[in-house]
Amino acid sequence: MSKLISGFSKFSKEEKINWLTENYFQNEAETVKIITQYWNSDKDLQQLHDDFIENTISNFYMPYGVAPNFIINDKEYAIPMVVEESSVVAAASLVAKFWSTRGGFKTIVIGTEKIGQVHFMFSGDKSDLENYFNQNKTELFASTASITKNMEKRGGGILDIQLVDKTNKLSNYYQLHVTFETKDSMGANFINSCLEAIATKFEKEDIEIVMSILSNYIPKCLVRAEVSCKIDDLGGNNPQKFAEKFYQAVKIAEIEPYRAVTHNKGIMNGIDAVVLATGNDFRAIEAGAHAYASRSGEYTSLSHCEIKNDIFKFWIEIPLAIGTVGGLTALHPMAKLSLEMLQKPSARTLMQIMASAGLAQNFAALRALTTKGIQHGHMKMHLQNILNQFEANEEEKEIVTAYFDKRTVTHSAVVEKINALRKPQINWVNFLDEDFVRAQLSKLNKNTKPIFGSMNAQQMIEHLSDVTQIANGNWNVDVFVSDTKAARRKPFLETKNELQIGFKASFLAEEPDKLKFSSIKESINDLIKQIEIFTTVFMEDKNRTVVHPFFGELDFEYWKKFQVKHFTHHFKQFNLV
Repeated sequence: MSKLISGFSKFSKEEKINWLTENYFQNEAETVKIITQYWNSDKDLQQLHDDFIENTISNFYMPYGVAPNFIINDKEYAIPMVVEESSVVAAASLVAKFWSTRGGFKTIVIGTEKIGQVHFMFSGDKSDLENYFNQNKTELFASTASITKNMEKRGGGILDIQLVDKTNKLSNYYQLHVTFETKDSMGANFINSCLEAIATKFEKEDIEIVMSILSNYIPKCLVRAEVSCKIDDLGGNNPQKFAEKFYQAVKIAEIEPYRAVTHNKGIMNGIDAVVLATGNDFRAIEAGAHAYASRSGEYTSLSHCEIKNDIFKFWIEIPLAIGTVGGLTALHPMAKLSLEMLQKPSARTLMQIMASAGLAQNFAALRALTTKGIQHGHMKMHLQNILNQFEANEEEKEIVTAYFDKRTVTHSAVVEKINALRKPQINWVNFLDEDFVRAQLSKLNKNTKPIFGSMNAQQMIEHLSDVTQIANGNWNVDVFVSDTKAARRKPFLETKNELQIGFKASFLAEEPDKLKFSSIKESINDLIKQIEIFTTVFMEDKNRTVVHPFFGELDFEYWKKFQVKHFTHHFKQFNLV
């Protein structure tokens, strides 16, 4: 049955959800529960979010964090960050504090020029086109007067309109290249409206307008952020070596595109988080930044490093087209909160804040890469995500976090630790406690059935006695265990793992041995006697070792470890522990 649908946009939110769950989900009730639990209880606020986009059915939450201790041009900031990746906020915070005692971040806006283009086709004489453009350029400006009036009052507007010949790349292709100043607004709607008005005015019979649209490549809307200090002030055991390795890491990103892409992704971790928190367009920022990184014809690093006269300097130059008025920044309550947290910055100031966040993130990543490795810190933070994935409670989180404090965090290791915590606690049998052993075994009778295995109760007791006699030297089993096998098997005795059900040493017969005693009581007495002998013979000769038929040569401590596992195994067989 086809799942294509007409009129979906006209459905109510509930109707959209019902259609989706009926057609695409197996557990309809659970799906509806998940979707609706993310609705805001404030209906007006939820409606505001619903109206941001089309066909809204719910909200998709992202963590909203804060990176404090940023000093930017001698002014203190706590920077809001919206990001789902662990360690980003922590890294930015750590680096902000590091540089706060070393002069902080120094920033400057190099330019704020934005770009839009009218793309058109013209097959006539180029000189005729140039004459037409020059004669009408003033009129092109005038055609946008009603649109630019308010922007011009704020000091913005259209800066210039140029005719650009692109026919060497595409036949008959020209463009009007228009530059703008949009002040505190990102200006997308303003720019596009101006371009369409210009296109309408410029178009005539032999000029075919293809499209009019802003460009997200804005190489003259540029900001620079920098940190610097004396090499000795970098701290650590060997600041000179650190500075040199850091410098080399940046140089590698400058000349190796494979590395540069990941290097710049780390920068954008910091920038995008602030872009999202302030309601700006992170997709436009990403596109422009990566295009700028490729401006030379080869993709390269957005950040750079210099070591000169014992001074370490690290900086970034990046295009950022953002706004602090209009758009989502004026609608989203959290975006407005973010701008207030940032002390209501102008667009120019916000550019500098974002660049600082990106540089901080890049410094953190490079410092980790050139010292402990990126996974050391990242996986420590990712640990919490893994714990949440397995719905760990607070006690489990505390235990696992402490366990991995000085251990390498891997997903499999965390899962293993969680499973170990959740595994039912084993009541290990202290086989040397003769009173306990006697009391528990005395609960058995000839009719007691095992939970697993084919031994009856008395056969199990006599089996424990037989194996203890091997350790005592009273029963010589003709079994050879090679050193290789022993070395592989023996570490098991150090673990907290139990003997598996069905485990059987090769010297044992398929069927249980015939009974040696006439009653369970006599068998228990014999076992207690063998336990007493076990302790005595090893105490008399502390260097004594005896070959176990599966684990190889064992001393007193290893025999005790085995006996604990062995007794526990068989006590559980008859539900005695």
